[in-house]
Amino acid sequence: MPASATKLGPGVLTIGATGTDLDMSCQVSAAKVEWDKDKEDDTPVLCGETVAGGITYSAKLTMSVLLDLSDAGMVDFTWTHKGEQMPFVFEPNTTAGKAVTGDLIVDPLDVGGDEVKKNMSVDAEWDIVGEPTWGTTPVAGAAMPTRSNGTSSPATVAAGETPALVG
Repeated sequence: MPASATKLGPGVLTIGATGTDLDMSCQVSAAKVEWDKDKEDDTPVLCGETVAGGITYSAKLTMSVLLDLSDAGMVDFTWTHKGEQMPFVFEPNTTAGKAVTGDLIVDPLDVGGDEVKKNMSVDAEWDIVGEPTWGTTPVAGAAMPTRSNGTSSPATVAAGETPALVG
């Protein structure tokens, strides 16, 4: 397979339900979906074998954000909706046509800066609820998938498990 690389951007990052979502694309200078792995210790048993410890994965959206202090801007949105679970779409590069979708917990953005006369920016880290989906970019205006049982998934999902989704 020949080497291949894709640049970050131009892309899209939206938070919230279609029609009332906040488009953060022009305020984000860096963004990633990052995975954490939690592995339990293996257990040696009397017969000499070892039982593998369980593994769970959790994901988070990390980003560097240029602050928008306007009415209905990012700071206003995150402070108003702090602690709420909302759908998100993160398309790292629109040409590639791939996106990460799912639900996350909105945390309020910090406000302020390190130096006078410099653009205010903050780093943010938001927990993703359940396991995000990697796939084709959703069609604009299409409904986001919802959990089949009407409840949110736990913050972590065991290896090999995928929350049930319906379109």
